[in-house]
Amino acid sequence: MNTGVVLLKRYATYILFTLLLGVFAAASYLHLFENYELTSLDMRFLLRSPKIPVSDKIAIIEIGEDTLKKLGRFPFDRSYHAIAVKALSEFGAKAVIFDLLFSEPHEHDKELALAMKEAGDVYLPYAFDLSKKVKGDLAETDGYLATITDDLANSAKSTGHINLVPDIDGKFRRVPLFIRYKGALYPYISMKAACDYLGISDKDIMIPLDDRSNMIVNFSGKWGASYKHYSFADLLQSYADVISGDKPVLDPKKFKDKICIIGLTAAGTSDIHPSPFEALYPGVGIHAEVINSILNRRFIARASKGVNLLILIIIGTVVSLLTMKMKPLNGLAALASVLIVFSLILLLFFNIYGLWIDMVCPAIAAITIYLSCILYKYVGEWKKRLILENELDIAKKIQESFLPKAIPAAAGIDISARMLTAKAVGGDIYDFIEFPDGRIGVMIGDVSGKGIPASLFMAMVAGAFKFFAATDINPNDALAGLNAKLVKESSSGLFVTIFYAILDLKNKTIVYANGGHLPGLFLRGKEEPVFLDTTEGMPLGLMECAYSSGKIDIREGDAIVFYTDGVTEAMNRSKEMYGKERLSLIVRENAHLSSEKMLSCIEKDVRKFEPKNDQHDDITIITIKIL
Repeated sequence: MNTGVVLLKRYATYILFTLLLGVFAAASYLHLFENYELTSLDMRFLLRSPKIPVSDKIAIIEIGEDTLKKLGRFPFDRSYHAIAVKALSEFGAKAVIFDLLFSEPHEHDKELALAMKEAGDVYLPYAFDLSKKVKGDLAETDGYLATITDDLANSAKSTGHINLVPDIDGKFRRVPLFIRYKGALYPYISMKAACDYLGISDKDIMIPLDDRSNMIVNFSGKWGASYKHYSFADLLQSYADVISGDKPVLDPKKFKDKICIIGLTAAGTSDIHPSPFEALYPGVGIHAEVINSILNRRFIARASKGVNLLILIIIGTVVSLLTMKMKPLNGLAALASVLIVFSLILLLFFNIYGLWIDMVCPAIAAITIYLSCILYKYVGEWKKRLILENELDIAKKIQESFLPKAIPAAAGIDISARMLTAKAVGGDIYDFIEFPDGRIGVMIGDVSGKGIPASLFMAMVAGAFKFFAATDINPNDALAGLNAKLVKESSSGLFVTIFYAILDLKNKTIVYANGGHLPGLFLRGKEEPVFLDTTEGMPLGLMECAYSSGKIDIREGDAIVFYTDGVTEAMNRSKEMYGKERLSLIVRENAHLSSEKMLSCIEKDVRKFEPKNDQHDDITIITIKIL
């Protein structure tokens, strides 16, 4: 055989494993399962316990349904925003972030600009056009979607963009902290405000980014469940109450030293996005999450492609080794255990360290490797089975070669024989010997065990029997000689039961000996059946012992049946045995028929009692009619 083919067969498992890992390594590197991986990330957010801490320095000022009912349709007069800035400034807010675009001039811009300049802590947003993708690790743009009017921009403490980056499933989980425009970097407005609050530069803060330089938003929970929320309309009313000396709707102390974010939350507005927690999540909430992450130093970091690849290789190798060494069901249990432990470890790392390790690709790889290994083992077993079946066919032909080629045909006797093996090869045996003086020897035997070992032992017994069944040897002496040989030479631990009879048609007698076999059934007319047995005779191959013989006269019309225990021990679905009584009955009912028809009736009755697909032992039947 070609050396290459030999090597290919020898290392087929390793080649298969390497190819599968290569495919999934490419899938992991290219994030081909990213849609499902994002779903697994969402599940980690939902299952995270305990929830991440939320800073009490963040306050959200909502322009919700109640505000629109009180102030009218949005966008409303910017004098309201000027009042909100004055209120928050006088209430002691540390920073005011507008998540509202002021790209068009308005008649009250000077009022708003003056309020912002006096407050000195207001941040205004703009939006870039990111529809045109530019290659590179950093988001780039060639223009604005919405800018800020000059008067307002000059009055703000600082400005920043409010762009979000949707994932492939349409949900918003990422924020580009910087966007490059005409060679300069423009910061995300919430990051800028948070850094100013902490007194650090937005260029110096260390925040883990994804491979596109985006910050993964560390969501703390559903909208409205984490941060303090206040109505924009209630804020204006509270300011008016303070000026008039009335008790304010909102306690001004609630805003002292807070970072206040003003944004739209009313249903149907443009600033509502799907998030990992819910389909409608206001953009103002993302600003709060970014600020909270920076204040608490709690970020989401995705494991590098190299780390994910290493984990994929480890998981794949473990599953491959377990599957190849275990049975399929045990391997399936091991696979399930590996995946459960793997998932729990990933959830633990996410909860404690905020580390997002890929789950889906390694899990799919593990399942695919398991199925591939099972298929590989199945194909291997299937090939072995084909070889075994071929060997069994050969063994069956060899076994059949030890059986009589033809049934003796002599005047005054009608003989039929049939062997029905439970497996491809069996342990039953029968033979006929035609003596020169006209006598006919009939032997039937049953080797202990089944399958190939029994068939090989049967072949040895068949060959040895012919030697000991000489012309002038009685049945009991033939069995004694055969037994002595088997005891001396056999080391297989098997033994055989044999019933051997010699029919003397001239003198109308049958002489027989029994070596631990089931006795032959003799029937004469309407007389009670007689089971032909002897006083001495153990199975052959166990120990040396004596064998006695029996003799009976025969006449025309007599019927004799030899059989193995596959007949009497045939078992139905109720676990009942066929038994000698049922055999006697069926023989008596059909004793008037020819030997072949009588044998067919016996076989049919046994098959009816124990169907062929339930057969558990070899069945051999010899029927004899004296003519």
